[in-house]
Amino acid sequence: MMAFALFKAACAVVSVALAAGLLARDHGLKANRLIAAFLFCNAYWALLEFFLYRTTDVEVATRYFRFMAIGWVPLGTLCAHASLTLSTMERRSLRRLLPLCYAGLAIVLPVSIGTDWVIREARRISIGWYPEFGPGMIAAYLLMSTPLVAVLASWRTVLRAGEGGGQHLLARIVFFGISSALVCGTVTAVALPILGIEAFGFTTALLAGVGLAVTWTLRRFGHALISAEAFAREILDTLEDGVILVDDAGRIRDANRAFLRWVGEPEARVLAQPVDAWLPELSGDAVCGSPGEGSRLGSVGTRLGETVPVVVSRPVPCDGGGRHVGHAYVLRDRREIVSLQRQLVVSARLAAVGDLSAAISASISEPAARLQDEFTGLALDWDSGGDLALLAGVDEVCAEAIDEGRELVDECVEGADRIFSIVREVAGFSSESERDDFAPHALDQIVRRSVRIAQVQAPAGVEIEVRVDPDVKILCHYAEIERVATNLLVNALHALGGEDGGRHVVVAVAAQDGRALLHVEDDGCGIDPEVLDRIFDPFFTTKPVGKGTGLGLAISYHIVKAHGGEIRVSSEPGRGTSVAVELPRAPIADDASADEQRRGPGVPSAS
Repeated sequence: MMAFALFKAACAVVSVALAAGLLARDHGLKANRLIAAFLFCNAYWALLEFFLYRTTDVEVATRYFRFMAIGWVPLGTLCAHASLTLSTMERRSLRRLLPLCYAGLAIVLPVSIGTDWVIREARRISIGWYPEFGPGMIAAYLLMSTPLVAVLASWRTVLRAGEGGGQHLLARIVFFGISSALVCGTVTAVALPILGIEAFGFTTALLAGVGLAVTWTLRRFGHALISAEAFAREILDTLEDGVILVDDAGRIRDANRAFLRWVGEPEARVLAQPVDAWLPELSGDAVCGSPGEGSRLGSVGTRLGETVPVVVSRPVPCDGGGRHVGHAYVLRDRREIVSLQRQLVVSARLAAVGDLSAAISASISEPAARLQDEFTGLALDWDSGGDLALLAGVDEVCAEAIDEGRELVDECVEGADRIFSIVREVAGFSSESERDDFAPHALDQIVRRSVRIAQVQAPAGVEIEVRVDPDVKILCHYAEIERVATNLLVNALHALGGEDGGRHVVVAVAAQDGRALLHVEDDGCGIDPEVLDRIFDPFFTTKPVGKGTGLGLAISYHIVKAHGGEIRVSSEPGRGTSVAVELPRAPIADDASADEQRRGPGVPSAS
């Protein structure tokens, strides 16, 4: 008797170890959790059998028998649920049976434990104890066996001869193992006692053996349990491309994690929904496609109203359980490609402007400079003449004419300055930077000087918040990077408008993975999505007429690219704009040159 009790304890230990191993391998897989629960129930059943063979008290033995229901009654439902989860079978009737089984467990288990409806009492026999069954035993036994029988009947096709490999071997092991356990339990616990024959129960040992066989097959063949579906699902969920299965009615039957991440919705809110809610290109007859149809361009809508440009593959017919279930599509993310295309377009436009800028600057810069000097001289002469006329005692009419003339001359000077500024900015496209001329400079010093220049254009009450890392150095043309930082700060200040209070501009300098980062952010008016793609186009501006040339960001883009960097802009209307500039960091300089780099060009040393 002691040897048999120890055998039951060993079955419990083996079942617990196998369940823990499955959970340690991948507790996130639903099927693993179900099989682990199956093995834990078997371990609980075997452990109570161990204590049952150790007791001599009738009441204690009766309680053990009643509490055993927690171990053996759920086995059928858990096994069926795990089998359906792991297999590729499409048995809707079986899946509808599961909620009924779980509801039955919620009713039968409390009744089995707390009443004599299933187990009346324990009776002493020569080899241990035997339970006296009540009328509820029929319901409990059916609740345990029905889902098992239904699944095993559906799996009869896996026993076809000529099919090999770990997948079919594991299916045969599960089929024969669970079938044997069900038959053994029925014979030893029900049939033989009714006939007056005493027999030991080996059901828990058989179930532990099934767990051992499953573990061995898993280590031998290295694939997911029972069905390739779970293994394939793991692979699909690691892809960066979206994969969806769409039925002929145009509804999504399944989707991998990449697609769910794009749309920003949980799986429960995506499955069984029309595919054209997220992918309009697959609406109507386009779902099934045509045999010769190739890939097409499309866009996946997200919960936030944004779109992800994708390439939609040709439809692949899918069959399951011997019948057609829909078409599978692979959706390849095109955001990086679209971004590169936009950069190429901008680069081409800047190159075209650069080809024209040399001739334009040569033709206009000299007369523009002469015009600026002449208007400046005229302004000085007019001021001197006006002062002399006022000292001579001219009448009021003449004094007003002198003042109006002074205003006109000042406007002419301002216009000449603006013309010369535009010509100088256009000329910037033709002055390509040479890498050999670059020198290491401290980015925080460049930014601080840009802040002092831009601060004069800040609206009343607005301060520029500076957050800089003093140890970030870059190889650059000092004046050009200063020009970039100044342009970005001026644009941010202009975006704030004339409102006072509650508005701010933040400029930050940091380093990350060998790159220097310059970040300028404001909470101004923002940029409409319709024009965000055009902000780097030369002569394009969102400012009012006379307030901007449309060259600031274009030139900044040109300079940053010449320095081997990247510039990115994100904006939300009414919330503000964020500009990120990424530049290569300079090699670590020696101590002798560090002080000079931090001072910037043209700044004398303290000595």
